[in-house]
Amino acid sequence: MGSNWFVRPTEMSEQRINEYIEGKYGKFGVDRINAVATAHIVCHTNTFLIFSRVWHDTAVPFKEVIQQFEAWLMQRQLWKGGSLVGAAFVTCGNWDLKTKVPQQCQVSKLKLPPYFMEWINLKDVYLNFYKRRATGMITMMKELRIPLRGSHHLGIDDTKNIARVLQHMLLDGALIQITARRNPKTPAEVNFLFNHRIR
Repeated sequence: MGSNWFVRPTEMSEQRINEYIEGKYGKFGVDRINAVATAHIVCHTNTFLIFSRVWHDTAVPFKEVIQQFEAWLMQRQLWKGGSLVGAAFVTCGNWDLKTKVPQQCQVSKLKLPPYFMEWINLKDVYLNFYKRRATGMITMMKELRIPLRGSHHLGIDDTKNIARVLQHMLLDGALIQITARRNPKTPAEVNFLFNHRIR
């Protein structure tokens, strides 16, 4: 097996996934510039304004979240300072890791951490394995007859639902591979590794 393969135990209980996602590491990171802009754009009701203020005032700064995340990765021996070890980020699309994380790092005056250099876009793996296009998480879940849990577009719920799609695909025999990799010399340049992919 080459370094492109994502290897995890084939049996991972939902409880274990929840521990990984929620209990073991769950933080909201915020940069004050973005939080203030977001509060002005999306706060239309007093209730949401209160929620936004509470979230803004209690959120951990992005730099601290990254530091805590790195400590969490090291404790679990998933990272030793370079690439991830025996693990990969699984996304439902390329936008978050290709575009948004680098933008947030730039705003927070952080160098893009090396573990964000490659990832697995589940939509591309789905297309190549099932030979049908899925434009998003909801489409994959409907086609695989996996009921939605929680609220769509709520980060923690989407994460759990994407993990459930991944579990289903592994049980169906899918080989989960890295689908995108940044050029180490010019990290803004991303190489997409699948010929057939969602664009």
